[in-house]
Amino acid sequence: MEKKTLTKIYIIMALIFGACLLAGTFYDLPMAESLYSGDSIASDTISFLAFYLFFGSCMFFLGALLRQLLSSSLKRPGKIISVIAFTYLFLSTATLGGGGFLDCRLLRPLTYEIDVSFPNCLILGSVLLLPLFVLGIVSNGSRYEKKDVKAMAKLIIIMTMTFMISTYFNCTIIRPCYRSVLTEGGTGFTPWYHLSGTGKLFMSLQDLISPHEGSFICGHAMYAVLFLIIIPSFTMVFRGLKGKEKILTAVALVFTVPIILSRLISGDNYLTDIALGGISAVKICFSFSVLDKGNRKSLISRIRGKK
Repeated sequence: MEKKTLTKIYIIMALIFGACLLAGTFYDLPMAESLYSGDSIASDTISFLAFYLFFGSCMFFLGALLRQLLSSSLKRPGKIISVIAFTYLFLSTATLGGGGFLDCRLLRPLTYEIDVSFPNCLILGSVLLLPLFVLGIVSNGSRYEKKDVKAMAKLIIIMTMTFMISTYFNCTIIRPCYRSVLTEGGTGFTPWYHLSGTGKLFMSLQDLISPHEGSFICGHAMYAVLFLIIIPSFTMVFRGLKGKEKILTAVALVFTVPIILSRLISGDNYLTDIALGGISAVKICFSFSVLDKGNRKSLISRIRGKK
């Protein structure tokens, strides 16, 4: 999809999330009360699919990127270093994903007896995500394209930033989700503009895999926005999808609505949590889009200068 079209989509989404922030500022609690429906298999399933698609996509592109590097002109020492680096990336991503899967209500009947520890998170994450890592390796074939390597590396960086930002806010800002507020007898609601911190400046490693009852900000809303660039990026590996970026972007946009509604219905996030998460993700995507544009202009300037 053309950058101009994607930029327009980002601007529209930013305006929509801005309107949601304004509405939530006055009606956060009434909306949570009216939309909350308790345990819902539908909303839990959608939340799980969004989280799995996010981490699964990261694993898929890690596999494809590794295969690209192994198919490049790198000498043997460089390829050995690549394998070691991507082994670490696989293990760390699987561990972080496993922590999220342990906190997933849809899987809780199967995982409720499993302690939240690094080995357990690694095992669960590996079982669920290894197939997508392997699929990325196999699907890419022996093809190497420098521009795809740069694009996939940038995409993985964006996804990592998004996860770390959402987790950091959940660890350092005190805001119990509506589900938690109900268990406390209906008290504990705090408007987003009166939120306070926990006093933490840094996250511990355990924070990255531990479940959090905080709702600020909504990581799923951030994932939903990122799907606008994640889903069309599959065309870099699946060549049969070439030229269908607009359709894939439309699919990602349609998927955004049920993800957001599922978070409200389940009581896991307030509307302002979703709005601020969405705005943050749009800012990340837009910044990288502008960076690309600047790089292209710089390259054109250098070419013209040589002439």
